[in-house]
Amino acid sequence: MKIVLFQPRYPYGKSQVYLPGGLMNLGSRLMQAGVGVSFFDLNLIEIDSDAVITALINTDEIGFSVLGPPYIDTVVGYIKWLRRHNFLQPVLVGGEGVARLRHGDFKKWFSGLGEVVQARGDEEIKRNLGLSALQSPFDTSMVSMLKWLTEESRRQYLTAEFALFLSDGCGFNCGFCAALKDTKEKYRTTASLRDELEYICRYLKSVGHSELKVYLSNLDALQTVVELEERLKDIWSAALRFGITPHIRCLATSKYMFLACRRDPKLPARLYRYGVRIIAFGVDGADEETWKREHKTHNVLAEIETVTAIVLSVGITVELLMVIGLQKDRPLALLRHLLFSFRKAFQGAVIRPYLGRSMTPSGRWPKETGYIPKKGEVVARELEAQAFLEDASLLTRLDYTMLGSKETHPDWKERWLSNFVYLLIIGTLAPFGLCPTRPLFPVPRKGIGKLLARVVNRLMPFDR
Repeated sequence: MKIVLFQPRYPYGKSQVYLPGGLMNLGSRLMQAGVGVSFFDLNLIEIDSDAVITALINTDEIGFSVLGPPYIDTVVGYIKWLRRHNFLQPVLVGGEGVARLRHGDFKKWFSGLGEVVQARGDEEIKRNLGLSALQSPFDTSMVSMLKWLTEESRRQYLTAEFALFLSDGCGFNCGFCAALKDTKEKYRTTASLRDELEYICRYLKSVGHSELKVYLSNLDALQTVVELEERLKDIWSAALRFGITPHIRCLATSKYMFLACRRDPKLPARLYRYGVRIIAFGVDGADEETWKREHKTHNVLAEIETVTAIVLSVGITVELLMVIGLQKDRPLALLRHLLFSFRKAFQGAVIRPYLGRSMTPSGRWPKETGYIPKKGEVVARELEAQAFLEDASLLTRLDYTMLGSKETHPDWKERWLSNFVYLLIIGTLAPFGLCPTRPLFPVPRKGIGKLLARVVNRLMPFDR
């Protein structure tokens, strides 16, 4: 059995190159199960290149990874190209962007394209590849796939910042979040992590690169402090052995950071010694009514102030992730978000605003059955969903860096005010290096606006 795995191209007219850790992990697991694996990053190579065509001719199955809903239309386009060129093999479509989709919605977007399977997890993969067993991603090192890569792509991936898989799962249940939430955090095995770190640090030394830049996969790094410190020690030790300097970025909630610091005031200084240089807190505004509505009551303004000051005091950069402008955000809430952003930036934090979506197909979405929202909401939400179901190209409008549109913010007053506050934060703070977020613009279906939006999105720097 052979499979060709594809990383789809960035959907806004240019290439974005980063290590696709999920595909590297999956490819290594499939290799261990005896499957012949080929991999192509369509940010680095065209799908009609000779190498890709040769691999497609000789494969039994094809797989695409979907990072988020905005990539769905891009993958649909690739599958249409495959079918037009008589590549009729079954196609597996997996990744976070489709893992929690309703199956009926998946079929709506991928209908008429032959056998396209929604790979929600290992069971679909095993069934379609005829495997009786598949090693857990938590037990797997991606070294097998890293060795398979060309030297050029390996160097591009590993000398830039990349996501390092440590754990999955978050105990909180934020309403707008589409990640694996409301579940206990689970860490990968120490052996698999150490194997990866040994290979990567050895490689970096061999090419004369002195820095290991990683973004930890933890949805909330301080949930399980003991486990986190053990893994950070592994990273630090591996880097030290090869003369590499670790530069670690992670995501956390202010609640768990506050509790951890209260139990152990010396923790932040140790995190810095291990190589943690940036901690991004999911603050998401400064309005308690919004937090309550979005199930973020673990946020407390006084605790946010405290942990920001503590982390900054030991030399770690604080980033505040601000998902704002959700539907039903009142003007007063948006004003609070704005003033809070400016105040914290003045105090030394980096502000990263994002424009929230009140529903996405991989998160909140009208249910197939039993969905009984408040009076008058059924029709509105079903109509909102219907627009995306009928035109997959609109799914790019669910990108959290993109300005709100009539599909994501139907009320024009909410839309214009949310867009204004979002752009005002970026426009005011970005010139001073205090806001790395760069906005994308919804692409109209026709006219000069379509061309202009595509050009602007193509020229816009990437959000990290």
